[in-house]
Amino acid sequence: MNHILTLLSLGIALTFMAQKKKTDIAKTQLMEHLSVLAHDSMEGRETGTIGLEKAARYLITHYKKIGLKPYAANGSYRQWYKLPYVEDGMTTDKASNIIGMIEGESKPEEFVVISAHYDHIGKTATDVYNGADDDGSGTAALLAIANHLMEEKKQGRGLSRSIVFIAFSGEEKGLWGSEFFSDHPTFSLKKTTADINIDMIGRIDTERNKADTMNYVYVVGHNKLSSDLHPLLDETNAFGHQLVLDYKFDSPFDLERIYYRSDHYNFARKGVPVLFFYDGMLLGDYHQLTDEIEKITWELYKKRVDFITDLLKNFANRTNMLKRDIPLND
Repeated sequence: MNHILTLLSLGIALTFMAQKKKTDIAKTQLMEHLSVLAHDSMEGRETGTIGLEKAARYLITHYKKIGLKPYAANGSYRQWYKLPYVEDGMTTDKASNIIGMIEGESKPEEFVVISAHYDHIGKTATDVYNGADDDGSGTAALLAIANHLMEEKKQGRGLSRSIVFIAFSGEEKGLWGSEFFSDHPTFSLKKTTADINIDMIGRIDTERNKADTMNYVYVVGHNKLSSDLHPLLDETNAFGHQLVLDYKFDSPFDLERIYYRSDHYNFARKGVPVLFFYDGMLLGDYHQLTDEIEKITWELYKKRVDFITDLLKNFANRTNMLKRDIPLND
C-alpha cells in the first residue's frame, strides 16, 4: 500500500513538474508561418482585398490542421462583418475575423483570448507592403501558440479554461474587426478572464538606446482594469524568462496613446482585462515597404512568444478569473 502511494505521489509530482516546464516553441514554426504571411503573394493583406482573403484561407487551413474548434457562427471559423466604407482598390465590402478554440478541461465556459490582426496596408501599383512585423509577427505567433497548446492537450496537459484564438481583420482601418466582435461576441465576455493581444513583436525598437535590446518587450495595460495583471506578469517572468518588461506606454503621459490603438482596446471598453505585447516600432520601418521578414530578430521574437504562452497558461489555470477592480479611464 505504501509503495503504491509512493508511486502515486511521484506521478503527481512528475506531472506537476511537466506542467511547470517553461514553454519552448520552435523558431522554425514562426519562420514557416511568417514567410507565407509576409510574402508578396499575400498582396499586403489589406482589408477588403483578395490579399486579405488569401491570408484568411491560410489561417483557416492551419486552424483545421491544428484541430481548433470553430467558434464563430454556424460552426464556422469566420465571423463576417460589413465594412463601414469601401476604398479604392477594395474588391469586396465585407471581411472576416478568424476564430478558433481549444476547449478547457475543467472550466470550459470561461475563456482566455489571444488575439492578433492579420491585415496590413496593402500594395501600390508597383510595390507590396508586406507587414512582416505589423502584424505578421503576431499572427504567426498566434498559430505557433495554438499548435503548441493543442499538442500539450493531446499529451494530457490541457488547460483549465478554454483558449480562444482570434485573428482580426480591419485593425489598420480603425479596429473594425475587433469593434464588430466586441459588439457581437461569439462567447461571453463576462466569462472572459483576459485578452492577450500581440501586435508587432518581431523587431527591436529603433529608438531604444539601452543595453537590453535583445531581452525586452513593451507591455501595455498592466495597471489598468485588474490589479491581478502586474503580479501575474512578474510571476510568469520569474519562471525562467527574465525579460525586461517595459511599461513606458502605460504612463498617463504617453502621447502615442498606445493602449487605445490596437484590438485589445475593444475588449477593454467592454470591461475585459487586457495586456498588449509590442516591440515599440513607431518609427523605422513602421508602415513602410521595408517592414520585411529579413529584419525580424528571431531569437528575441521567440523569447517573447515563449513568455506570452506561459502567461496565457497562467491565466488559464489560475483558480479565479482576474479581478475587474480598476475603472477604465478614457
